[in-house]
Amino acid sequence: MTYYFKTNDLVRIAIISALGGVSSTYIGYLGNVVNRFLGVPFGAGQILAGLHIFWIVLGYGLVKKGGTCTLIGVLKGLAELFTGGKLGVFVILLSGVQGLIADFMFVILRKKNVYTFAVSGGIATAANVFVFQLFFAPYSAIHFFVLIAAIAFVSGVSFAGVFGYNVLNVLEGKEKEYSMKKISTLALSGILLIGGVYYYSFVYKTSEKIEVHGDVENPFSFFYGDFSQHETVITAEMVGQYKYEPETEYTGIPLQVILERAGPKGKTVRITAGDGYTVDFFIDALENLIITKERRLIARGYDGSFWVRDIVEIVVL
Repeated sequence: MTYYFKTNDLVRIAIISALGGVSSTYIGYLGNVVNRFLGVPFGAGQILAGLHIFWIVLGYGLVKKGGTCTLIGVLKGLAELFTGGKLGVFVILLSGVQGLIADFMFVILRKKNVYTFAVSGGIATAANVFVFQLFFAPYSAIHFFVLIAAIAFVSGVSFAGVFGYNVLNVLEGKEKEYSMKKISTLALSGILLIGGVYYYSFVYKTSEKIEVHGDVENPFSFFYGDFSQHETVITAEMVGQYKYEPETEYTGIPLQVILERAGPKGKTVRITAGDGYTVDFFIDALENLIITKERRLIARGYDGSFWVRDIVEIVVL
């Protein structure tokens, strides 16, 4: 019996999918860095969105069979889901659709040159903006929606298409030994690799305890149970860019109570998640904030981007 995907094809697909899923957290962190650098809450991170599709495009180049992009997209989404992706099950749909679109573009464009890779990568990357708009309608202004989609497209052309094509040629030995294209491709790959190692070594954290420190009199670490006698219930609605949660009752520990034990001296509180994501609050505006047993910050009255999951640090500044 002859199978469409041979064993070595499936091994390549599995490896690429795993790498893509694991790197998604790092890419998301880089996107948050870009947002903060430009002083916007979201959107600018689309500059790096093509790095998510890079793995899908590279996988197709290595396997060279239709359906590869879709399969990598779905498996990559599963890897993201099981490594704590913030989009939940939705990431499987999103990544699968992007893979399907990339597959379709490779079929209709036929020639497997840099232009085909660039167009496929660009359209597949921009698709994330359209899918989010379809399900969550985060952009109410059409001109803003078009701008974000254009940024994502350019990112896909650059990082998924051109960069993916160049990496493929380096892996297959098609570039001259000392060509500028090969050197620049290896340099960018090295920068991303070093950044990833640094991120998972010094930024990304996992901990059962939450650490409280900074400009405080009594720094300490705690488990949820250490403050269980202060549990309270609040009702809140979460309205986020990509997700909505209807009005629900949440049980947790008031952030004010936790900070009282630390004896804060600063004016700002920074909440940090395990993946490096941070949000800041004024210390005199914490009355509607609680931390649940799952280490999630419920921020009633704030945009969904302030509802931090997997809290590992509370820092007073």
